[in-house]
Amino acid sequence: MNQIRPRASALLAMAAAVLLAVSGCGGGSSDQRPTNRLSISATGVDSLPFMAMLQVGVDKGWFSEAGLDVSMYSGGGGGNTLRVVTSGDADMAIAGNTSVLLAARQPDSNLTVVAPWFQVNDFYWIAPPGRSAEGAKLGFSGAGSSTELLVKGLAKKMRVTSQAVGGMGDNWTAARAGQITAGWAMHPFVTEKQQKEGAQVLVASRDVLGDMPADLAAVNSNYAKANPENVRKFFTVAQKIMDWVVADPDAAAKDLAPKVGVEAPTVAKALRDTPDLRKAYSLRVDPAALKNLSDLMVAAGQIPEPVDWATVLDQQYLPEPQRARF
Repeated sequence: MNQIRPRASALLAMAAAVLLAVSGCGGGSSDQRPTNRLSISATGVDSLPFMAMLQVGVDKGWFSEAGLDVSMYSGGGGGNTLRVVTSGDADMAIAGNTSVLLAARQPDSNLTVVAPWFQVNDFYWIAPPGRSAEGAKLGFSGAGSSTELLVKGLAKKMRVTSQAVGGMGDNWTAARAGQITAGWAMHPFVTEKQQKEGAQVLVASRDVLGDMPADLAAVNSNYAKANPENVRKFFTVAQKIMDWVVADPDAAAKDLAPKVGVEAPTVAKALRDTPDLRKAYSLRVDPAALKNLSDLMVAAGQIPEPVDWATVLDQQYLPEPQRARF
């Protein structure tokens, strides 16, 4: 097992938090028994449509129709995603790409990485009107986050610096106050701030760095061994939900709006503004996006060598058409 470089100690701490949270919950106990229950801790269930859609699927009964009793928990991002589960079970995590990957790399992690999640780069840096990207100070969420990875990548291609600020709301407040030039954001936050507060996109990171998955889906290994069909059913239903979003964004927006706290027309526009919606809302594994994630992590010093996705990603739980060859 490769060791992470010393300067990535903060990332290791976050990875350890993810690992402890998964293995410490009932869903990760060594005496796991077959069950129809699946508890999922996911980043941004209350703010990101590509996470909130799972709660919509629960509410519509699509998981129960497949024989699954699914419970959703929302976390703040990365390692924090699983810290919100202070009691009960956590069988699956859908969380920040770097946090999950680093946790899974640790010995005896009991964590199986199954799939990339939301495979387009929908990260933007937004600012009040009149700001310039030249010499900009870009806000990111925190150490070990996807946004830190991206600002490090941007700094290699642009003359920018960065500062840890927190979530999207905190970043926008800091940008308006002039503490940073621009703050990170995703849809529908981007669309909402453009419509209501005149925000402008200063940097679209996809244009500079290309695509990568925003998150990775990982399952407790003991749970997967005891309940492999549950995991397969989850991803089958998840693809059904994604297909529903792509087929009718306006209808999907009406159900998603109350989950993310944004008006339905704004959510609908945000979905239409999402780059390559069909790719974004699909489990079809994109090897190029995964390679890009690996390359960015190597360049940022988070891992010493490229990820061997053929061995890291356990695709047996994905529907056959969604799997990829590496």
